[in-house]
Amino acid sequence: MPKLPALRHRRNDTSETVPVVLRHVVITVDITGTLTVTVDQQPHLPPAGEVWGRGDFGAILDDLTEQRRIPVRVDVYESDGSHFTDIIHAHRPRRAPEPEPDVPAPADEEAAADTPAPPTDDSGRLVGFLPGETVFLGQIVEEVAADENGTITPPHTSTGPVVVVGRASGTVIVQETR
Repeated sequence: MPKLPALRHRRNDTSETVPVVLRHVVITVDITGTLTVTVDQQPHLPPAGEVWGRGDFGAILDDLTEQRRIPVRVDVYESDGSHFTDIIHAHRPRRAPEPEPDVPAPADEEAAADTPAPPTDDSGRLVGFLPGETVFLGQIVEEVAADENGTITPPHTSTGPVVVVGRASGTVIVQETR
């Protein structure tokens, strides 16, 4: 019988660590709806002079998971004898968005003339949208759908610049009045 090659496990994201043993949270709800909480068999008490109720459940879990940065196992025991268990997973860390370069606003009309024109095709239609995408026009003048090429023809308006936003692509164009 042929041997299978050894498979090597590779993690794509080395920044995420999962504990070998999860924190164990036990929440007991009494007949009045008051919560008693233990973490790894140690009492976890509310702030002095306060009592936790059912409405505090989410805030307690946010606190114990450090705002969902660490996973925990949760057992809830209700006063009627019912019980449920769940694992609260940590959210994956989000990448910080790339900082946008500081672009100074045009100081005068001459500088404004140097501002690049919005992207258009040969017929003057704005481009950069996804095919079939819903496109919002600022002020809100109108909502249109991009054609099969991902282009739209904005309406003629005399009310000022039109802000054009592609809902899915995130394309944003500011077009001065014509």
